[in-house]
Amino acid sequence: MRVYLTGADGMLGTALTAALGAEPVTADWPLLGVSVKDFDIGDRAAVAASIEAFRPDVVVHTAAHAIVDDCEQDPALALRVNVAGVRHVADACRRTGARLIYLSSDYVFDGEHPPAQGYDEEDLPAPRSVYGLTKLAGERVAELLPRHVNVRTSWLFGGTDERLDTVLSVVRGIQRGERARLIADQFSCPTYTADLARALIFLMTDGSDVTGTLHVTNQGSASWHQVGSEIHSMLGADASLAPEATSFDEAGFFGGRPRDSTLDTARLRGIGLTMPSWRDAVARYCDTLVPATLGSGR
Repeated sequence: MRVYLTGADGMLGTALTAALGAEPVTADWPLLGVSVKDFDIGDRAAVAASIEAFRPDVVVHTAAHAIVDDCEQDPALALRVNVAGVRHVADACRRTGARLIYLSSDYVFDGEHPPAQGYDEEDLPAPRSVYGLTKLAGERVAELLPRHVNVRTSWLFGGTDERLDTVLSVVRGIQRGERARLIADQFSCPTYTADLARALIFLMTDGSDVTGTLHVTNQGSASWHQVGSEIHSMLGADASLAPEATSFDEAGFFGGRPRDSTLDTARLRGIGLTMPSWRDAVARYCDTLVPATLGSGR
């Protein structure tokens, strides 16, 4: 199978590239990963030329402008990347016959009155931000293709940039002797990019017939303060470095965000894939960041 990956240098793109190479079933699959270094996803001709030259069987579209406040301040850029970019990719998929796996977000929901088990794929989206609106618009574009999957996920960690990865930021902060300040009353499903990458490979192999919308996250809902407290305990850190709790209202966000965007992954389990819990995922990621002896407290 020939795989074309946008956003290849991003947090998820990097994890998926590594996972495809490590998995025996997919290790020999031709893979072309592209990023903004190669061309602007908003350039229709460039997207078409790249995809049509490679002739992929599946396109995994992870590229996005995902900084919520930036999208609010520059909606034209958000539309160019998150909507027009999806249209250009989808058009090329239609011409080549490729299946499209589009990465969307829990921010398509408003988070005001979530169901007890979290939002499922049939719940009505109601974005509160330009970012959420553009991700939902991207879903609507992808849905025009008969062979598409809209993968909604949330609160990714597993990268290399502390500005974009809360788990990494907390771990590095503890190592520097710094105390994190984390929101205690906003909730979603923290998701490890390595686990999400394996789920995407499942959709390319055992789940190759799956279409429509699918929620893919690690299991369990938490606030970032809960996650930070778990990390503090795992690392056996000094009590003075326990994360400080702050509130959603005090955060000073520019763009709107859902207070509780927990996603229900029952459909994913129904097609044969059960994701690990977020606690298990955080523990495994922390093991890659710190000496094993520091993790002996869990």
